[in-house]
Amino acid sequence: MKQPRIYAKSLFLGLLAVLLSAGTVHAGEAKKHEMESITVTANKQKEEVTNVPISMSVFNETDLEDKMAETVADTANFTSGLEIVNYGCALKWAPSMRGLFSDYSSRSSVAGLYVDGVPVLDGSGFDETFMDIKRVEILRGPQGALYGKNSEVGVVNIISRKPDNEFRGKVSGQAGEDEKRELAFNASGPILKDKLFIGLSGKHYEKDGFITNPATGETVDDRKHDYGKVYLRWTPTDSLETSLVFSKVKYDDEANRMNVYGAKGREITSDLDAYNRSEVSLAALTISYDINEKFSLTSVTTNRHHNEKNANDFDYSNQTLFHVFADSNYKEQSQEVRLNYTGSKFKSLVGVFLDQGDVDINRKNVTFKGNKYIHQEEDRNALGLFTHLTYYLTERLSLIGGLRFDRESKNYKDASRAIDADETWEEISPKIALQYQCKENVMAYATVAKGYRSGGFNSWSPEGYPLSYEEEKLWSYELGTKGSFWDNRVFFEASLYYMDIQDMQVDTYINPQDLYESNAASATSIGAEAQIKANLTDEWQVAAGFSYNHCTFDEYKDARGDYSGNHNLFAPEYNMNIGAKYRAPNGVYAGADLFGYGKVYFDSENKYSRDPYTVVNTKIGYEMNRFDIYFYAKNLFDQKYDSEGIFAGYTVYSPPREIGVMLAYRF
Repeated sequence: MKQPRIYAKSLFLGLLAVLLSAGTVHAGEAKKHEMESITVTANKQKEEVTNVPISMSVFNETDLEDKMAETVADTANFTSGLEIVNYGCALKWAPSMRGLFSDYSSRSSVAGLYVDGVPVLDGSGFDETFMDIKRVEILRGPQGALYGKNSEVGVVNIISRKPDNEFRGKVSGQAGEDEKRELAFNASGPILKDKLFIGLSGKHYEKDGFITNPATGETVDDRKHDYGKVYLRWTPTDSLETSLVFSKVKYDDEANRMNVYGAKGREITSDLDAYNRSEVSLAALTISYDINEKFSLTSVTTNRHHNEKNANDFDYSNQTLFHVFADSNYKEQSQEVRLNYTGSKFKSLVGVFLDQGDVDINRKNVTFKGNKYIHQEEDRNALGLFTHLTYYLTERLSLIGGLRFDRESKNYKDASRAIDADETWEEISPKIALQYQCKENVMAYATVAKGYRSGGFNSWSPEGYPLSYEEEKLWSYELGTKGSFWDNRVFFEASLYYMDIQDMQVDTYINPQDLYESNAASATSIGAEAQIKANLTDEWQVAAGFSYNHCTFDEYKDARGDYSGNHNLFAPEYNMNIGAKYRAPNGVYAGADLFGYGKVYFDSENKYSRDPYTVVNTKIGYEMNRFDIYFYAKNLFDQKYDSEGIFAGYTVYSPPREIGVMLAYRF
């Protein structure tokens, strides 16, 4: 695969040359090339992104379309410090950020995902589909002071576009290799002018697989899903706004895109017709009331239901050695109320968060030894109290502080092992930061913050060993800067961080075969992140990002060995992206993006790993007043980056090149 790397390197150097040559643009033309200002809600208050002392990446609707980002996983490719790990199994896409990752079997995540306020905290929803999205905010670093549990190293916020008085709509379609077919639409507008609005969107997606069964010659990993969303918005007065968002996705996929370690070629010999027929539904009711010019009250009520329904062959042979059938339900309801204050000397918020979850796991394992039925239940109740304050010490210097108290109770039952256990955890998450406005468009900040990941129960704890494990905790120390220059045509951001991680939740072997989850490790994570975005002219825009991470165990040993000094799992040494796009007044569009990840290890012994790789995407087309047409290529050079040795016994296959056409009609 040397040739693709040569092309990738040439593209990188070419785009860098374009960026460096930008200084030849006449300064008198600068104003019309200004970067568009971006308002975010990272701190649950509206703020300009350049004024938020958090390392973050923000993508608007145009960014997502230009980069062909249709899921959170796609967006991660253009986000410094983030990778969405594909475990090869249905709906098992989990985040890895700043050296920490969400384990496949865990019911807690190192980073939180919020879809219109709906919390997804178990790491199983990070393939969330984008439809009619206004903005995606990716926050890096501990966010526990505001978001609480499972925001240990970051948060991803997905915000839908609000319907308003403007009637607008779009119908789009895609066709590509492997019989890819996609049809999508969105429409929004007023039901009652100035008072009641509605937005509707939907998508149908299907594509043939790339893994074949040599016995039949047929592909075994075809993909299909349907997605729909309804957005209702009511503004009875100027000070009151209510919105209700409901979405649902239904899958009809075939087998996982993985095989046993060492298998040759992308073939699977299986005696099981594997499938994934899972469904995920989300609902969020948000009520906002402006009490007066300084105070506002917000209530967010949410519900999430994930029905996991699948069948998988994990022995990947024509014998019944290890088949798994699942029909499980994960339900979560939450209620958050917060009061915001904005004054001349400071702004603040206080809030309360209630969370209730029910997990009902039903699995049947079919092996050569016979059938084994697993039925597990977990009930969770949680309370969070939080406050956040920004105090303007001087015109240039601000003090930011946050504090949150969380209490979480869980009950765990395992019928097959006659277990009925209860556990309660309490945690305090502080944050303090100083922000200094160096000059009008540039600021610097220093932050100290604590983050944590929920404790839980062992599904396979051996006899005589603890049934539960404690929270994973860390302290983070960060220096950063962000701002704009060249008459607001260039936006930049950079940060350095150091994280001291204690009570890590890791797999621990009590002998070479038996393992359980415990807080048996500590680690240090050091890293740097940077990103830049520039409007060179009205037509040309370039962007680039880079992150470096070094996360190693300080202490970690079990019956299999001592892993101290080894790299943490699923933690890329670096990730990078660089891209350019050209959008001419006559409608011509062209864009190219390169992204890549450094070496990553899949086991504590650092025996299995994936080498560094880069991928190139391209898109060219013609945009008219109402109609657009594009030709695109994802993974243009057909780069293979299979994850060999994952779970110490499997290989997860990377997707091959996809070339296709996109059509869109706006009305």
